[in-house]
Amino acid sequence: MGWAPMGPDLDTCGMTNWVGSFDPIKFIYFMLATVLIPYPAYVFIATVFSWEHRAKRPARHYQDLLHATSYGVIVFIFGNYARTLNWITILAFWITWPCYSMIAELDFAKTSLPSWKTWPFGMYALFAGATAVVLAFAGYHIYLGVELNRTVPGFVGYYLLGLLIPVALTLIGYAFLKQQNKDQFGLSKVYNWMLHLQWKRTASVTLRKAAKQKKLAAARQQAQLTIDPPHPAGAGSAGESAAPPPPQAGTVLVQLDEHQAPSNYVSRTGSYDNLVVVDARNNKRHSLSEAAVAPAEQRSALETAEPEITIQPYQPYAWSAAVPGYFHPHHWQIFYILAFFTRFEDWVSQVAAGITLGCYMQGIMAYGYDYLLEE
Repeated sequence: MGWAPMGPDLDTCGMTNWVGSFDPIKFIYFMLATVLIPYPAYVFIATVFSWEHRAKRPARHYQDLLHATSYGVIVFIFGNYARTLNWITILAFWITWPCYSMIAELDFAKTSLPSWKTWPFGMYALFAGATAVVLAFAGYHIYLGVELNRTVPGFVGYYLLGLLIPVALTLIGYAFLKQQNKDQFGLSKVYNWMLHLQWKRTASVTLRKAAKQKKLAAARQQAQLTIDPPHPAGAGSAGESAAPPPPQAGTVLVQLDEHQAPSNYVSRTGSYDNLVVVDARNNKRHSLSEAAVAPAEQRSALETAEPEITIQPYQPYAWSAAVPGYFHPHHWQIFYILAFFTRFEDWVSQVAAGITLGCYMQGIMAYGYDYLLEE
């Protein structure tokens, strides 16, 4: 006798199963077949045969592989590849990315979508042919969705509504582009308000620090009154008290323990424990006892006038399009989105899945995750 694990009947799971699915073993196969093995293979082949690609340092390769893993998790779960992944998809994938790379080496194909107005005729023909193939696959997948709707009610609505996600993301990106280039929605006013709050907070902190510094300087002067400093060399008789004048409060900072009063640090014998004067002009630290017995030319460096705190008035933010943005859809983005809709257990859909994944990964392996909005 043998034991076999029992699993759920996926055909009766309803809409939940068709929204997303996951199988850890198939996910490992998926990542190996579409990311971890083809990526280094492409780097080797593209380098040897001088295919057009972006030169990447190890750090950029690592980032692209990390992003490919993250994007792979999302498309595997919500693209239903736990149910549909098989040898047909993998074979189509491995045929697609080398073919796409060789087509991209044609002279007329060395263009980008934003420059479509200046395309040569060959590029127009190639784009028209690719669009026709995509539309043919789209029509067939809608047909598969209608058929599935008979056993999974509501699937067609969910399937078609899924097309609104990339449309919505594109419109949001277009709105951000308008804001950057023309301040279309007036968000510069909001940014100006935030900068003004930052200025008010900085000014308040500066004034509080200045007040605290002034109090510490006053405390140091008060502590000096209780000190019997040592006699400097060459002073008068032992009975005379000829201590040099203490350093004046000004741009010097006095650091005291917050938990004790200043007088607690000054003994009757003239010691200056933990009482430190910092000259703000040269950032040198002196113990107060050193300052008291220092020569006159050194003491004068600490004798400064009381500082003046000047707070510059707020300068309002002025919007400008100094760094304009532009809309640049890349083929990796287009085919990554299409890979979510090839989710049927039909060999045509599985071939389409391999094609879309192959075109998507070719863009990543060759150029990386370029942005939809660029500057």
